[in-house]
Amino acid sequence: MRKLRKCVLSSTPDLWGPGCPKISQFNKGFDFILRETYIQVFDFQSAINDSKIRLCLDCGKCTVVCPVARYDPEFNPRLIVQGVLRQNGSGPTDEKIWSCIGCRMCVERCNYNVKFTEFITFLRYNALAEGAQIEYSHGGAPQAIMHILSHRDIRQNRLCWLPDDIEIAKHCDTAFFVGCAPYFDVLFSDLGVKTVEGSKGALKLLNRAQLPFTLLPNERCCGRDLLLVGDVEGFLALARANMHELSRRGIKNIITNCPECYYTLKVDYPKFLENWDINVMHITELLAPLIKSGQLALGRLERKVSYHDPCTLGRYSRIFDQPRCILALMEGLEVVEMADNREKALCCGASPWAHCGAVNMQIQKERLAQAGATGADILVTGCPKCLIHLKCAQKNVENNDVCQIEVQDLFHLAAQSLLPQELSYC
Repeated sequence: MRKLRKCVLSSTPDLWGPGCPKISQFNKGFDFILRETYIQVFDFQSAINDSKIRLCLDCGKCTVVCPVARYDPEFNPRLIVQGVLRQNGSGPTDEKIWSCIGCRMCVERCNYNVKFTEFITFLRYNALAEGAQIEYSHGGAPQAIMHILSHRDIRQNRLCWLPDDIEIAKHCDTAFFVGCAPYFDVLFSDLGVKTVEGSKGALKLLNRAQLPFTLLPNERCCGRDLLLVGDVEGFLALARANMHELSRRGIKNIITNCPECYYTLKVDYPKFLENWDINVMHITELLAPLIKSGQLALGRLERKVSYHDPCTLGRYSRIFDQPRCILALMEGLEVVEMADNREKALCCGASPWAHCGAVNMQIQKERLAQAGATGADILVTGCPKCLIHLKCAQKNVENNDVCQIEVQDLFHLAAQSLLPQELSYC
């Protein structure tokens, strides 16, 4: 934690002490109007209607495809829904709501598009409101950082990782949203993860494509993990802090390489924040067409890789082809698919840094085994959280029963192929 303070945060010391302010105090001064409808998102009847939960036919397809149910026989999405509907939203909370990893495999398979994962978020919000205690992973450090980042007066040294050869436009209405990679690399240094290398790679690719951007020295976490566990107050604090920073700098466009930031900024922020009109793009949506047309040339890499679809980029955001396009157009790179890919891709076993245990580990082991079965040298992913969770499974293995395939970030890999070239734009 001392290393984290020194490396990333340069705020007032009392934020780390026992007198740490409540989130409502953190957000003072951020006067952006919240949509009046945001409360309805967490109203029981609205949650029922929006998630289409009453359309459930009790067919059990959700349970059949659920990776959690495969390793935990007591987890059954259909039965959770039935129990809540019988109680009409009241009564004791089913503790199994915390086991859902939000992979959206159930939604993908459901013939009636019942949004079980969204309904789970409502149930978690309701449980927290009634005093439920969350079993946070990693000592609650990720949540503590997210809460601290929502403080209005905090100042960060979050760009200390930025290479000298990255060119940043001085006057630009397009920002690259880095996300939590600088924090992840400190928090999970014991795993040897370097998620910030993905950010560096993404910026190098944007430079080579001559796409100008700026960076936000005081950017906050997007807040998705707080939203997923039902901590709506914490999520809104970060959302409003980010909107304040973006508006102050006149940002009209956001580019990001993080799938969770992409979905949160593009889909969740407009639901909660009035006048959110910033255009949000995933970096693959920009780079893939340029690479395909020859405007951005990648180099040569003699490796055999398999691509892992992050749930938030794939099933949530429907971005399947663009990452594969980038890989396919790297000369010398052989791309092989895992048995479960695209819409059917197995989750990395991630959680919003809460209730992560043996079942998550089993899912991670299964995914790594699928990657190993392809004969690939590298398992490539475009998500920092996927990278962390898969590396975690490899490190915490017992009896050497986890595939030790190299796991690497997509943008770090692509940037490695670039030939040295003088950057030409200002």
